[in-house]
Amino acid sequence: MRKLALTLMMTFTALFATSTDAQAVPAFAKAFKVRVTDKSKNADFVAAATAAKCNVCHFATPESKSKKQKNDFGKELAKHLSKKDFTSTRIREEAAAVEKEFDAAFKTVMAAKNPSGKTYQSRVDAGKLPGSVNEK
Repeated sequence: MRKLALTLMMTFTALFATSTDAQAVPAFAKAFKVRVTDKSKNADFVAAATAAKCNVCHFATPESKSKKQKNDFGKELAKHLSKKDFTSTRIREEAAAVEKEFDAAFKTVMAAKNPSGKTYQSRVDAGKLPGSVNEK
């Protein structure tokens, strides 16, 4: 009986201790880090992006823990990159093609304007995360 109680307690602890941050496609997160974070000379942005992790593109609210909610940057990036096109097998077997697709997508998205009329690159240069949720 003690083993059962201990097992249940550990299970509940594990369930409640898991992170509520949105989950990014690991390949997209790595591509962002290589193409944007690692190239930035703005320490404020680098710190913010490192802390934000998946929330560079996603967001969560207390009302909804959905991992599919994307901020404006995530929505813009989703126009150019689709999760289904970047399986681990394809990334491994077609590395050069995948890298070119990431390069093109990030170049286009960073030059695109957000809803407030500023480019995503200008937000990064100003030390802010590229995406925002209802920010004017």
